[in-house]
Amino acid sequence: MAASLAGIKPLLNWLAYCCIALGLVTSVQGAQEWDNFRPKLHYSVQLNWLNDPNGLVFVNGEYHMYYQYHPGSSVPGPKSWAHTISRDFVTWSDLPTALEPDELGDIWSGSSIVDFTNSSGFQTNVDVYPIVAVFTHAGQSQQQSIAYSNDWGRTFTKFAQNPVIPNPGKQDFRDPKVIWYNDESWILVLAAEISIVNNILKQINLYSVGDRVEFYISQDLKNWSLSSDFGADPDQGLKGVWECPDIFPLEFDGETVWVLLVSNGGGGPNGGSNTQYFVGTFDGTTFSSPQIDPLFMDSGVDNYASISFFNEPRGRRVIIGWMTNLMYANDIPTGDWRGQMTMAREVRLAKNSGNALRLRSLVVDEIVEKLVDPNQEISVGITGIAPDTTMYLTDSVPWNNSLMHLNLFIDVGGLCQGCSLSICFLNSKEQEICSGYDHGRERPLFLDRERSGRTDFNPSFSRRLSAIREIPLDGANNILQFEAFLDLVAIEVFFDGGMTPMTSLFYPEEPYTFVEIRHHALGNINSRLSIASGSVFQGMKSMYEV
Repeated sequence: MAASLAGIKPLLNWLAYCCIALGLVTSVQGAQEWDNFRPKLHYSVQLNWLNDPNGLVFVNGEYHMYYQYHPGSSVPGPKSWAHTISRDFVTWSDLPTALEPDELGDIWSGSSIVDFTNSSGFQTNVDVYPIVAVFTHAGQSQQQSIAYSNDWGRTFTKFAQNPVIPNPGKQDFRDPKVIWYNDESWILVLAAEISIVNNILKQINLYSVGDRVEFYISQDLKNWSLSSDFGADPDQGLKGVWECPDIFPLEFDGETVWVLLVSNGGGGPNGGSNTQYFVGTFDGTTFSSPQIDPLFMDSGVDNYASISFFNEPRGRRVIIGWMTNLMYANDIPTGDWRGQMTMAREVRLAKNSGNALRLRSLVVDEIVEKLVDPNQEISVGITGIAPDTTMYLTDSVPWNNSLMHLNLFIDVGGLCQGCSLSICFLNSKEQEICSGYDHGRERPLFLDRERSGRTDFNPSFSRRLSAIREIPLDGANNILQFEAFLDLVAIEVFFDGGMTPMTSLFYPEEPYTFVEIRHHALGNINSRLSIASGSVFQGMKSMYEV
C-alpha cells in the first residue's frame, strides 16, 4: 500500500485491456473509473472485499490492523482476517492473510492483545511477547476462539482446544473485544441476543427483547466465566442486532469514565448502520449507564464497526471504522474491490453546552503532520460574505489538487432564521458535496451528497444528512468550527472541535478541485455571515507519496 501507484499505471492499463478481451470488464472507461475511485488518504483493499477492522493492536513499533476479508470477490463471502501494518497511520504495508477459515467455520470479527505477562502460556521466546487474537468462529453457530502469534503478529497458531467460549444457544453471539483490566484480569465483551428461542418469538412479534452485550472474565485467555450483561431493554439505546462492541476508560477532570461502543445495523441518525456509545461506569464485572437515548460516534452514514487499538504507545484512545453503510455496501461502484477504512481518530471526552459528557474525535496528529502540505495553504482572515453571494476560495490558486484540508472558524450568529452557510467542494461538471449550517433548524448541521456524482447504484445513497449541534461547554454559539478532510471519494467533517463528526462517501465523475462558501439568505439583506479565521490546504499529499 505504501508504494506509489504511478509507476504501475501502464501495467494497470494493460490488465484492463486484457480483462476487456476476456469479458471480465466491459470497457476501459469502467476500469479507469474504478481506479479513479481509489482513495488517497484512506486505507482501501486492493482487490475483493473488506469490512470490519479487527484485532487493532500496537506492538514492536507497529500498528497492526487486521480486517474482515473475502478473497473470492468484491461482495461478501467466507471471511478471513487480512493484515496490514503501519508505523504512522499514513502508509500501510499489506502482509499475508493472518487467519483463514477451518472446520469450525469462517473467521469473523474480534480483537487482539499483547500478553505481556504470558498469562496464556503461549510465549516461546522471552524476547517476543505473544499476540493473542480472540475472534468469532462462524460455522453452524457462532463461537469464540483464540489464536496466538510468536513472531509479532505475522503468523498465528489456532488454539487446539477451540472454541474457548462455546455458543450457549444464541443466534447472535459474536465480535469479542478483550481488554486488560486493573492489572489483574482479562475482560471480554461480545454482542449477544438472549437466545435463539427468544429471537424466533421476537420475529413473529410474540416477544420483544432488546439486544445486548455480555461480559466475561479470565486469567489466562483460555477459560472464561460470564460475569454480567448490558442491554437495550427496557429502554436504553437502539434496539436491533448489536455488533462489534468495545469498552475503554477515558480520563476526564481527574476521574475515570468508561465508554461502551456498540455498532448497530440500523436506526442511525441518518438511517442505516451506525456506531452508538454509552457513557458510564465499569467495575471489572458490570457496566452501568444512566443513558437512555442513543449517542452516536458519527452523525454521517459511513462509519461503522469502529473499534480501538490495544496498547497504543502514547496512551491515546485511537479508533478506526469501516467506511461505508450496510444499506449500500455491496453496491458501491468500485468494481473489483470494495471497502475502505476511516482515518485513524483520537477520541476524548468533553462536556457540551448542556454540561453532559460527549465523545469528541479528531484525526490523529500523524496524518496532519505527514499529509498536510504547509506550502499549499490559503490563509483566510476576517472576511464577510454578503447575503445570497458566494466566496470562491480556490479560483485564484495556482495549484489544482483534489485532496484538501480545511479548518475554518465561521461567525454564524448573524444568520437570519432559515438562512444557511454552505461549504461546497465541486468539479467542472457541477457535481458537488456540500456541508454547513442551517440556522434555526433542530438539526442544523448538514452534509449533502444529492448532487455529488454517481448516486444511481443504490436508492439509499443520494441523500442530505443532518445532525444536532453539540457545542463545547467552553464554546460560543455564534462561532462554528468547520474542519474537513477531503479525499477523492470521501469526506470526514468535524464540527466544533470534533463534537459532531460527519463522514460520507461520494463518487464524482471527475475529482472536486474547487471550494465555495455560500451564504443563502433567502433575499434577506440583513443576514450576516463572516469567516473569523482559518486556512485551506489544497494539496494534501497522497498516502502513496510519503
